[in-house]
Amino acid sequence: MYKLEAGIGVGDYAPDFSLKDCLGNTVKLSDFRGKENVLLAFYRGEADLYSMKWLSQLRDDYLEIRGLDTEVLGISADDPQKELDTGGRYELPFKLLSDPGCNVIMAYRVYDDFTHTATSAAFIVDRDGRIRYKYVSGAPPDLPDDTVIIEQLRNLV
Repeated sequence: MYKLEAGIGVGDYAPDFSLKDCLGNTVKLSDFRGKENVLLAFYRGEADLYSMKWLSQLRDDYLEIRGLDTEVLGISADDPQKELDTGGRYELPFKLLSDPGCNVIMAYRVYDDFTHTATSAAFIVDRDGRIRYKYVSGAPPDLPDDTVIIEQLRNLV
């Protein structure tokens, strides 16, 4: 069975991080503080069809999410080249960040001991750096619901 820790909760400050995107650019969560909300979309990686389904849903809802003053950052343990391939293949308009050592994945307590990668999880981090919504799946087909995420984002406006 999957082993996931309880982790950080709603109202806590989101752990800051610095990760590379698929083009080698450094992205820091703290760069968004005071500017816009961030949806952290942890996913299992390109090899997981459920993850690709969720990323595709986020792509389809991206304009609405951006309209709610929120940026999406996808995070997986995939290497940057695989992230680049994934972003291109699925025409994803948001950044995919590579966490091959799973340091950020572990900091957010979404590391899956069974698959040795992230489980599907969504965290909404507000402009002040606090977590305002958290959803961590229990199994691969269990995905965060974009309609719930969008509703939560509307409550922040």
